[in-house]
Formats: sequence, C-alpha cells, structure tokens
Amino acid sequence: MRFSWWTLVEGKNSMQFINNFRGIAILLIMLIHAIGTIDNDDSMILYGISLLLDNTTILFVVVAGYLFSSLSTNFNYLKYLKHKFKIIIIPYFFVSLPAIFIYLSGLKTTHFWIDMNWFNSLGLVYQYLYFMLSGAHLVTLWFIPMIIPLYLFSPSFLYIKSKQLLGVFFILSLIPALWFGRPEFSINNVIWTVYFLPTYVLGMLLWQQPRIYEALTKYSGVLLAGYIVVYLWLSWGAAFSSSVDLLWKMVFAVILIAFTKRYLAKKNKFLNMFARLSFYLYFVHGYFISTIRIVYNQYLSVEVTGLFAASASFALTLILSLSSFVIIKLILKEKSKIFIGL
Repeated sequence: MRFSWWTLVEGKNSMQFINNFRGIAILLIMLIHAIGTIDNDDSMILYGISLLLDNTTILFVVVAGYLFSSLSTNFNYLKYLKHKFKIIIIPYFFVSLPAIFIYLSGLKTTHFWIDMNWFNSLGLVYQYLYFMLSGAHLVTLWFIPMIIPLYLFSPSFLYIKSKQLLGVFFILSLIPALWFGRPEFSINNVIWTVYFLPTYVLGMLLWQQPRIYEALTKYSGVLLAGYIVVYLWLSWGAAFSSSVDLLWKMVFAVILIAFTKRYLAKKNKFLNMFARLSFYLYFVHGYFISTIRIVYNQYLSVEVTGLFAASASFALTLILSLSSFVIIKLILKEKSKIFIGL
C-alpha cells in the first residue's frame, strides 16, 4: 500500500473538508509566526490573534493523526517508515543544512535559549547532532524530532485502535501531557512528544468516531464564534498555561473540523494548494520568518508597526515560501522529491 494522504483525499470527495482543514492549519501557523516578527504597537486585534493562534501546531498534529488513521488499512510498518523517511527525514536533512552551517561556521554566535559557551565547547559532530536531534537550529524545526517517535510507535497506535481503546488511551495520554505541559524550548524532545501525543490520538479518534465532530456541524459557525469570544474573555488578562491551552486548542480543532465539514466540504483550490504544500511550507517558512525579523529589527529605517506590519510580514512569508518552492521545482524538476519530498 502506498501511504499517501494526498491520493486518498483526491480520490474521495468526502475527505475534501479535512484537506481544507489542513490548508487552514498551515496558514494559521504561518500567520502567528509572521505576527511574532514585528512590533504589534499595542494593537488589540494583533494581541487577540496572538492569543487565539498560539500553540496552533496542535491543529497540524490533529490532522496528522486523522490522516494516519485513515490510511492504516493493510498497514505495512516498513513501507510506512520508508515513506516517512523519504518525505520527512531526508527533506529535514537538506532543509537543515543552511541553518546549521550558519551556526557551525560562526556566522551566527547567539541563540535565544542555547548556552552558546557550552555549545561551542562541543565538537562539530556533536554540535551537528545536537541540532538535528533537537531542531533548535531553526524556529520551526523542533516539530520533526517531536513527531518521529509517533511514526515509530505507529503499530502500537493501530493495535489500540483495533481494540476500540483510542478513547481510553486519549484520556490516559492527557495525564502526562497536562502534568508536564509544553516545554518552553527544545531541551527535551521526549516531553514535546508527550505533550502532543493526545492531539495525535485525538485525530485518530475523530477518524474512527466521526460523530464527535459531525454532531457539531450544524451549529459549527455559532460554536466557532462562541469559542473565540469565550477564549479571549478568559485569557485576555493572562494567557493560559500550556497545559490548559492544550485542552482549549483541542476543542478548537474539533470545532474547526466541524466548521470545514459544514462550510468547506468541497474542493477549494486555494486551500488545496496550501494543504498539498503544507509540510514544505512548515519546513521553509522559518527561514523567511527569521530573515524578516532581522531586516525589521536591524535594517528597516522607517518605523512600521501594528496591523500593516503584520499583514506585510504574513504576505512576504507566503510569497517567499511559495516562490522558493517554484524555484526549486524549476531547477530540480523531478529530483526535487529527493530534497523536499514533493
């Protein structure tokens, strides 16, 4: 069996809504990162968006679990790992090279949380391995070391699914996730995996028990608006802890899936494109976010803040990320699959 969520979605109109959800998820992730590059000038709108979209990687993990569960018929573990190696691990290796080179060559000597005196005491091989195992070399790449254990334990998840125990396992997985919370930095990737495990299992559960979100579809618009109002009302004075926010964002994921099922069930060319490119965009947009932040903070002579700056940052991130894909495809053609998985 070929493990391709894209083939499945393209072949089933009933799956288009989850494809659109994936497109929305990557856009929201890129938006929150773009907002983080600029001075929001005390904009209440940007502050509200930042609160709402913080930790939205949860949406990405939920859809990963959903699609894994949908593709698990006639599961072949070795073929599955081989496929993930080709489309995730190898691109991770190539995408990481520029960022790691910048640090190992001394072009960049600071890091927002790594003790660089300690880091520089390591040999080059250990420095390289540290970055690859932590994803600390680029702001978005912690995701790959976090999700790899979920791929490795996929037979266990399918066994639990076959025994109709996903609901029980979901509740149990919440206990350590809520206890530890989300790590502030990539110091311990095991804790990252523990934190996101319930969201992956939730995605699998939503595939197995679609009535969970289908029961909400009729009123999903009202529920989504209500969620936004209540979330902002409760978190405005002080943001939720990562443990509490985990619960909120999982509720958000379920409501948003119901919303896309109700209002975005048909193929949408715009969201379709972002869904198809979602992993590539997740890989590379960190470079452009970092570049925009440097230019904005160090080289921009005109003061630009607030909504205009955030909109410009988001638009630039989208344009540069998509343009880089087009350039790579034009240069490498079919060989691009080796480097970026597409």
